[in-house]
Amino acid sequence: MAAPLAGISNRAYRVLCKRYGAGLTYVEMLKVESFLHHNRKMMTLKYYREDERPVGIQFAGNNPQWLAEACKMAEAEGYDTIDLNMGCPVPKIGKCGAGSALMAYPDKAHKCFKAMVNAVSIPVTVKIRAGVNDGCLNFIDIGRMAQEEGMVAITIHPRTRAQSFKGVADHSRTGELKAALDIPVIASGDVKEPEDAVRVLRDTGCDGVMLGRGCWGRPWLFREIDEMQKFGKVITPPPGPTERLGVLREHFELLLEGFDARHACQIVRRYATWYIRDIPGSAQYRAKITKVESKEEFHEILDEITDHYEGVVGIPEDELIGRRPLLATA
Repeated sequence: MAAPLAGISNRAYRVLCKRYGAGLTYVEMLKVESFLHHNRKMMTLKYYREDERPVGIQFAGNNPQWLAEACKMAEAEGYDTIDLNMGCPVPKIGKCGAGSALMAYPDKAHKCFKAMVNAVSIPVTVKIRAGVNDGCLNFIDIGRMAQEEGMVAITIHPRTRAQSFKGVADHSRTGELKAALDIPVIASGDVKEPEDAVRVLRDTGCDGVMLGRGCWGRPWLFREIDEMQKFGKVITPPPGPTERLGVLREHFELLLEGFDARHACQIVRRYATWYIRDIPGSAQYRAKITKVESKEEFHEILDEITDHYEGVVGIPEDELIGRRPLLATA
């Protein structure tokens, strides 16, 4: 499944993750207060289409009443599942007592679990960290609370809040949580290659993996993991540089379905650097991409990268599938 990520998991991102095999995607992580406020920006952030199902929504918050109300609204709006974020280490979320900061207040978390589950009939889940720090590793206690209150699954990123994204995700903790619970346990953290996913699934006995940073600019990682599980190796060759540029072009066109051109350009800057990072000779174009202001400029830069790569490796013209005319006919 694809992790719910603020500023990342918009519709364009979700569509591509789904195409390459993600079993479940989420709209962007949303602060519960913002969701309840229901402003114009929120309408864009929570927008999804029927062809995305199953699709979930994740809230960051620590007020049981607000979370219950948000869950009712989410159910009425047709989401298939709801998740509580207790894993985000970002300071602006933590200073509100939400995200991974809620790991420090198990009694409050318990009330949130109960309020959310009792508010709706659709599945409610939670994503947690291993704990606040190495001196407070309370993931098993939190997991048991979630299970007791009726949450149907739990995702664990086995770093602590204090670690943020530093160090290594200790998936022995994932295995401990799986052994302690009856509900499904999903592993998150440091799953960047198909081999990582298979190893975590095998070593922990967990029920699935949630991909975050590992699939940025690489949505086909879902397909690779599926093939690795089924066949013991990746069967489908990963997209070459020009095909990757073609996926990036489509990603941009999908963004244009939900945003005006200026906003879509601002969003695609981040994605573009991920897609081109391993393409030979692309470094010189990163600065250009991070300043792109128009649809035409964006496609011109990608044409430059394609032409440069063609000159480096001598790709035949009929294989340059990253170019706009060929993409348009795909």
